Amino acid sequence: MKAAVTGGTGFIGGRGIEKLVFPGHGGPRRVRDTSEVQMLKGLAVTLIHGDLGDPDSLKRLPRGADVVFHVAAMVSDWGPREDFFKYNVEATKTLLSASAASGVKRFVHMSSSTVVWQSDFWSVHDLVDIDETFPYRDKYNDSYNASKAEAERLVLAYNGTSGLETAVLRPSNVWGAGDTVILPRVAGAAKKGILFPMGSGKRTVTPCHVDNLARAMILTAESPSAPGNIYFINDGVKIGYMEFLTKQLRAAGIEWKPGFSIPYKLAYSIAAVMEALFRLTGSKKPPVLTRFAVAALAGSRSYSIAKARRELGYEPSVPLDEGMEKLADWVKLLGGTDELLKF
Repeated sequence: MKAAVTGGTGFIGGRGIEKLVFPGHGGPRRVRDTSEVQMLKGLAVTLIHGDLGDPDSLKRLPRGADVVFHVAAMVSDWGPREDFFKYNVEATKTLLSASAASGVKRFVHMSSSTVVWQSDFWSVHDLVDIDETFPYRDKYNDSYNASKAEAERLVLAYNGTSGLETAVLRPSNVWGAGDTVILPRVAGAAKKGILFPMGSGKRTVTPCHVDNLARAMILTAESPSAPGNIYFINDGVKIGYMEFLTKQLRAAGIEWKPGFSIPYKLAYSIAAVMEALFRLTGSKKPPVLTRFAVAALAGSRSYSIAKARRELGYEPSVPLDEGMEKLADWVKLLGGTDELLKF
């Protein structure tokens, strides 16, 4: 299989490349994020430097590939709507067209379970064991999910065009060794004493270890059942979010105990006011709290992977405890908690 991967130097894309080159590889052994490109140079891969905002680089990427894994995206809880749609929708459209023109056989699109989230002042709208038949929201109050949902629709509509088969993956709460974005942010908040539960404080999640997700990427590229389909991907385990956070932070060398819980409506109101003020002032910096962040911290959301198991033959291979051990080993290789917090 000749594969082209967007976001190959990122957490998910990089792990996908490792699994493609070394199917039995157990995880990253890199020390600093800046070594990511050097690590890839040591593998049997060709590096193409590009940008989601550069259509020419996107058109070059699929040439000679059998499969395209589109992992790169603008991922944030804040930013101009036009930027989200430029990088997450228009770039996907360009890459789909280029893939079809280049004779690519399969296009695997990395989306997110958050595209079905709904939250408003009255309720965070918990989702319990939902499957892929659950509908998109009628209206989104954040540009990230609005753009990711639109990109999903594009990808699925393209299935069968010029022989190109397409499929969508929706992971939830991706975690594991090599996370230099979410974990350092959460760890930093915990160290500063500003990490608090929201809502009832009893949120449950179905996390997805990055190695399990990388395996699902390859299965989706190979399965005859995948074209035209969406798959939720996770570890197949439902766990309390506070327990999950506590385990991750302990692996990162931080002992943390959840404090008092901020009432959901209060947190949502504060976030809405902060967003309005930041828009009025034209600030490019994100507010300390956004409605998306409140929804992420307050709602219980679990997703069924029965379809992925049935159609892809997907089975999580990295259990929670093993993943936490790998995470702890990686933090030690970094040089400890202080080094993690530098990301």
